[in-house]
Amino acid sequence: MRKAGLGLVLAASLLLGACGKKGDTDDIRGADYATEESNLTFMEHVPADALPPDTLAMSMKEVMGHVMQFSGENIWKWQGYVTDEKGERSLFPKTDEEWEQAESAGLTLAELTNILLLPGRRVDDPRWAKAVADVRAVALRAAKAAENKDQEAFFTAGGELDVACESCHLQFAPWSAKASSGAASNAAAPAK
Repeated sequence: MRKAGLGLVLAASLLLGACGKKGDTDDIRGADYATEESNLTFMEHVPADALPPDTLAMSMKEVMGHVMQFSGENIWKWQGYVTDEKGERSLFPKTDEEWEQAESAGLTLAELTNILLLPGRRVDDPRWAKAVADVRAVALRAAKAAENKDQEAFFTAGGELDVACESCHLQFAPWSAKASSGAASNAAAPAK
């Protein structure tokens, strides 16, 4: 009996240890577009009537303006510089807690991309799936950069997020696109 209990404890320890190691070696937060596109195809064949009735209560315009934009802003608020009467100061996270908030913002946005693929929201156009996968991949890179406290990579991911969002807007909501796109890709990286 005692050997069986010890064996069970050993097996459970090995299983728990293996669970923790997967994130270390196969971390998806550096994922590329191809990986993200294949991860996001899970909802392609689910009919809208299979979802709970209130799942699509918000219009796409509301989802983008109140959910996706809000989530993107929670990444961008930690990036760049402000110059005022006190001089120039960095907006980048300075404490472990702030870096954790920046990481959480990236992970939140990555997870929110899933709602753009729900039946009734998903656009029947392959460019839609690519645009969603692009935003997800960039959000995961932002989260990984924040986890590593890598200011330059975090700033770069913020610019890439702006480009990914704007590219989607130009294709699917041109009325909401900025007058001049691509400006974020020309922004200078932060000084070290």
